[in-house]
Amino acid sequence: MGCSQGSEVAAPQPAAAPTSSGAVAGSASSQGPSSHVPRKPPPPERDLNNIEVPEGFIHPRDLPRFEPFAEEQPDWEWEKEEGQWRSYPLQESIELDRYWKVFQKDQDAASKAKLSLLKNSVVVDFVEMTAQAGDRQPRKIRRKLTQSDWLSNRFFFDAFSETLQKAGITVETEPEQMFDFRFVQDFRQTKDDGRKMFRGGKEYHLPVGWKRFAVQVKGVYDDGDNGWLREDESGWAVAYHGTSKEGLGGILCTGFRVGDRQKFAKEAGAGVYCTPTIQVAQHYSKPTLLRGHSVQIVLQLRVRPSAINPITDPKAHEFERKYWVINNPDDIRAYGVLIRELPLRDYILPEVMVYGRSHPGIRHLAANLVARQLK
Repeated sequence: MGCSQGSEVAAPQPAAAPTSSGAVAGSASSQGPSSHVPRKPPPPERDLNNIEVPEGFIHPRDLPRFEPFAEEQPDWEWEKEEGQWRSYPLQESIELDRYWKVFQKDQDAASKAKLSLLKNSVVVDFVEMTAQAGDRQPRKIRRKLTQSDWLSNRFFFDAFSETLQKAGITVETEPEQMFDFRFVQDFRQTKDDGRKMFRGGKEYHLPVGWKRFAVQVKGVYDDGDNGWLREDESGWAVAYHGTSKEGLGGILCTGFRVGDRQKFAKEAGAGVYCTPTIQVAQHYSKPTLLRGHSVQIVLQLRVRPSAINPITDPKAHEFERKYWVINNPDDIRAYGVLIRELPLRDYILPEVMVYGRSHPGIRHLAANLVARQLK
């Protein structure tokens, strides 16, 4: 990932019974070596000069570089019906805008573009401002620009780099080699409409209320085979893992490793703990101050479906039965960083979810959390 001098980070363990002093038993982790092999760099891009395009079409080699830190980002829309406009996905809006900028430089030259939009091969005419898929009726398109709020690409990457530097980890690559800002997804205003989606045969729960920054992983694993990222039954399942700003860099640079003293090791074996729902994972991410904002950080993962060991112990709390244990760290891959703003006063410890607020050890933990909040 372009990081050096980083230490590998063990995965946080599930909530275990608090001791009378308030310490959480079972949360300690080993600092021994990991079998995880650092990811190789992504493969080089293909030579665009070898691509042939029809006359009057913009050539991909002439496209300007995407600027992820621009103050405004494009939001291209298409007209579904008269007066009803729908936005293209961010990555498609970005690609459309790169072609648009070439057209704007010389409107007497090439004015058309051939690209994939909404899973269709489309011809875009920037003079007529239309997009046509095959023999279908051309649809009107229009260009808009949107300005990000505080949680911009620039804010995220600067805060990420700053956190790594404090941990002694040096960032050695360009931002675009670490994160794919074309695939940023903002779920903060998304409403759950009840539809069910699946990845790798497991239900995929959207991270509603969070903003996702995509880790650059395409072409990195399995000799460049990106099949694990497919959005169907053949892809890997989606899971979540709560972490901190201190642990984020180590996981992304060197991967997960298995800690010791695990509560469910007898049933599921030792491994990395994750969960298919962000509502559980967020309890393992204590809000931290990031450039004046109190935020939580959760990793979005893909896990090999056959490697999932769910907690089924009837003695386990309902909250704990939402854990998955992945024994081999090579079967779990972080591909997104999720962030949301949450005041520390609104944070609920995972131990509270399991043992309740009345437990003596929980009261001690909660008191310590309040004391930190008042500092």
